[in-house]
Amino acid sequence: MSIQIVPAEREHAFVCAALTVQADLEDGGERRDGFLTEYADAWLADFERTPTWLAFADDGTAVGLVVTSWVKKLPSLTRPTVGWLHVKLVFVSPAYRGKGTAERMLKTMLRWGDEHAITRYQLNAEPKARTLYERLGFGPADERLMQLQR
Repeated sequence: MSIQIVPAEREHAFVCAALTVQADLEDGGERRDGFLTEYADAWLADFERTPTWLAFADDGTAVGLVVTSWVKKLPSLTRPTVGWLHVKLVFVSPAYRGKGTAERMLKTMLRWGDEHAITRYQLNAEPKARTLYERLGFGPADERLMQLQR
């Protein structure tokens, strides 16, 4: 069984929505009428700022995705103006876990980032995924990063 990792294209909007539903249900979410269309429309509206990668099994079944937000900085005379990526979602269908799919998707994302001068990546790590992220070089942010939640 081989897995193919590809950048998501516009025609994959409902594939991304379906995988997001799987992830959300696994995290305790509840189904909602119209959600697939709502998600697909929102993802398409933000397509240029939402680099996404999909994993497909040999039979064409979508089995994983990585969804990011590409933050592009405005020009500055004092700070670097390169953008950064916030990793919003990493999901692999249960039957395909433990086979390196998430790591391959994230490595593909990092290669894409190298090609687009991305120098910073950020994510909120679930405890069960920390070792994966650490293996790829993720670590705690510096002491200057702050957050306000309301």
